[in-house]
Amino acid sequence: MRPAGERFAGFPPRFAAPTLAAAALSLGALFLSGGFDDTSLVWIGGLALAIAALTAAAALMGPLPAPRIDAPAAAFLGCLFGLAAWAGLSTLWSISPDRSWAYTNRTLVYAAFALVGVLLSAFLPRVEALAGAGAALLGLLFGWALLAKCVPALFSDYGRVARLRAPLGYWNELALLCVVAVPLALWLAAPPGRRAILRAAGALLLFGATVTLLLTYSRVGVVLACLAAAAWVVLDRDRVESLATVALGGGAGAAAFGIALALPGITKDAQPRSVRAHDGWIFALVLIGLGALVVVTALAVARLESRRPLGADRRRRVERVAGTAAVAVVLAGLAASIVFSSRIWSEFTNPVSSQLSSSSGRITSLNSSNRWRWWGEEWGAFTAHPAAGTGAGTFQLTDLRVRQSELTTDEPHNTPLQFLGELGIVGLLLYVGAAAAAAVAVVRAWRRAAGTERAAVTALGIGLAAFLAHTVVDMDWNYVATCGPLLLVAGALAGRSAGPDTRAVPVRRPLIAAGAVLFALGAFYSLAAPWLAQRQLASAVSAADLKRAHSWDPLSTQVIMTWAAYENADPLRAEQLYHQAVSLEPQNSETWYELGQFYADHGAWQLAYGALGKAWTYNRFGPAGTRCGLLDQARHKVFHVWPPNCPRGRPRAATP
Repeated sequence: MRPAGERFAGFPPRFAAPTLAAAALSLGALFLSGGFDDTSLVWIGGLALAIAALTAAAALMGPLPAPRIDAPAAAFLGCLFGLAAWAGLSTLWSISPDRSWAYTNRTLVYAAFALVGVLLSAFLPRVEALAGAGAALLGLLFGWALLAKCVPALFSDYGRVARLRAPLGYWNELALLCVVAVPLALWLAAPPGRRAILRAAGALLLFGATVTLLLTYSRVGVVLACLAAAAWVVLDRDRVESLATVALGGGAGAAAFGIALALPGITKDAQPRSVRAHDGWIFALVLIGLGALVVVTALAVARLESRRPLGADRRRRVERVAGTAAVAVVLAGLAASIVFSSRIWSEFTNPVSSQLSSSSGRITSLNSSNRWRWWGEEWGAFTAHPAAGTGAGTFQLTDLRVRQSELTTDEPHNTPLQFLGELGIVGLLLYVGAAAAAAVAVVRAWRRAAGTERAAVTALGIGLAAFLAHTVVDMDWNYVATCGPLLLVAGALAGRSAGPDTRAVPVRRPLIAAGAVLFALGAFYSLAAPWLAQRQLASAVSAADLKRAHSWDPLSTQVIMTWAAYENADPLRAEQLYHQAVSLEPQNSETWYELGQFYADHGAWQLAYGALGKAWTYNRFGPAGTRCGLLDQARHKVFHVWPPNCPRGRPRAATP
């Protein structure tokens, strides 16, 4: 690695502001996004749009250099913004326009993150700086995640479910970032000539990532982490150092997890605060002790290697032994998969009445936890609407209509399939186009780089490949904490593919710069309007307040139905509002049920029966499916028939 003064020579102070802003943006996305939260998306997305617009304007007007965007970078950005535009257009035919609007906003934010990365690529000193910043942010993330497990006051919900998830809110997304950290840790620790302190930092990062990953109990995360480590070892030249780091950091992390399994306050659900506090201190001491052991051992190994470097013959012998062991493991795994293929397939595809337990025992299960069923539901939605889909973000209504149990979900847990079902063939092609363009850009960056720069591109590329693979089995598009920073990194690598002339100052284009700012303002309004409507709804005390909320978000059936409830003194107006809600979301059981409830309250039982029947059609396990409930009462009023074993006129608890 070159000295710091040489690496950052010629880095003007004016470049620091957008660089630090992008770092702050990624930090906020990782630590403050609150999981799947539209409120945090407003300010994080607004910040991303502002940074993108101002940086683009500065590049177009001259103060900042502009990247020369080549075909892969242009295709990457074009497909992402095209995906956002197509999602927005889907509100015209969506079965839930309000959900489609929200999904459009989320996709716009991710496109803004990618644009920030492309713009920053024009003046990033080296790819190593990007990889180092990523490793530092992930190290902070894992440190906070483990601290929240040790100190109950930092995340009280571990008293309910012990599975590690703070601060992202979802264990599988935290596991994904652990996978991304694996090649970055090995990049820090592998080169023999690197300073001992950096090699120790890499081993410590791998230790933290391993412990965090195992405490999320993510099965796919564990598999992807192993594949990421294997990919790095295969692609890197310093395989012996990488294997030593895997053994040291990964082995210590596995040992820490083994101790955690013996501490109920760390790995068991529904534990009292006293138990979690007691076991938290024990686990904190374990982490500190093992972490210190990892650092000391890594420093000692680095000093030993500097004094007595391994010869070429010994390196080849170690690599041959490791390669032979890896091949044996792979062959054994393939043989077991073939022998037990029928059992594995049966367990994977077998739906269960509830999600798999969140306990540590789930790691050994091969059940898809209903994913196979959800994938089939989304495929059915695609075959029914192959060209344009059902509208962005509408899978929940699809699932409510066709599910066979009380279990429901908002997403099919397969991002490409979700785009196919909700946005049709066009949506899938745009998603695949963005992924393919990013892959081409990373390959070009790798070919152009050399030495430690190439190793940094390799580490980042493996992390992005793991991200792409993870989207096939989970709902990554819902989480700005993962999609935002990772798409920023992809944009930075794509922008660098333009070549060494990216630092050239462009011709000033004030109209385009003004257009970029105006577009960002419009996108921010799109982000903020639904949020403002929800705030107005939460504080509404009159129909006038709800009318103002409706003006912010005219697609929200929640606002319209609440407004209708306030208009009970004017039944004709209330009926108009309920019908407006039904016309916006004609496949939403809730809108039909509220309309049926309104008719029942006013004694219009024939109309109530028709509306409640629609509600049952679109959600058989919802309130319309309550035995002896409102639907059965309406049927009795119309046909004078009660279901068997039903106490007349007295609804019972909901049952399937």
